[in-house]
Amino acid sequence: MKNIKYILMATVLLLLYSCKEEYYLYNDVKRIQFGPDIARIYTPSYNMADTTKSYTFFYESTAKQQDTLFFDIYAIGGVSNNDRSFKLEQVAVPGADNAVSGKHYKAFNDASLASKYVIKAGAVHAKVPIVMLRDVTLKITTVTLKFQIVENENFSSGEPSNLWRKAVFTDRLSQPPAWDASATQYYFGKYSVVKHNFFIEQTGQKWDNDFILSIRPDYALLSYWRGVVKVALVNYNAQHPGNPLTDEFGELVVIP
Repeated sequence: MKNIKYILMATVLLLLYSCKEEYYLYNDVKRIQFGPDIARIYTPSYNMADTTKSYTFFYESTAKQQDTLFFDIYAIGGVSNNDRSFKLEQVAVPGADNAVSGKHYKAFNDASLASKYVIKAGAVHAKVPIVMLRDVTLKITTVTLKFQIVENENFSSGEPSNLWRKAVFTDRLSQPPAWDASATQYYFGKYSVVKHNFFIEQTGQKWDNDFILSIRPDYALLSYWRGVVKVALVNYNAQHPGNPLTDEFGELVVIP
């Protein structure tokens, strides 16, 4: 009886595993879904890494009136001998300043993007361009563009958790994703625009996402830059007795 019990358990586990594998491979119909960078496709911890991407025009010259964020998308169920178009649509986010098509971003049905929203023949992967427009309203607000896959004649939907992505962008100084909870607690302290601008002025570095990501893996380099801004803050406060640096919230600027 015990052996039969173990055999039954093993059979159930095998069936569950087989179902799971079929779910991810989608052998039934052609499906499409977002995913991580192709270099990280086999690393489960990165499956939702690019769900949201942030951007600011703040560092760019006034001549730059648009820029592009790219998201990875994958066809599931095999390759095709023909190019296969896919379709996207915006999803409103409650409580957010939702981006306006044609004002903050190029519409998904814009003729100039038709050839971009395609899985090429013989391929299962593409980079999805989200073209952001530098509208004047971005100087005073940060907009959110959430978008999702819409089924069409070429593709059915993939996994529900990978049917959407989000772009958040502005034209003002904003908190880089790499200035996260860990960076706040151990290195830079609470984020504020005043602190961010102070770091830029004192070091000549952008302190954008790329810069922070470049120094975080190297503890010596990270400690060096943290020391530079800490000394700069001490010097600033010494030069302004009774009027230490405070942020836009009226709080004292502190670096741990």
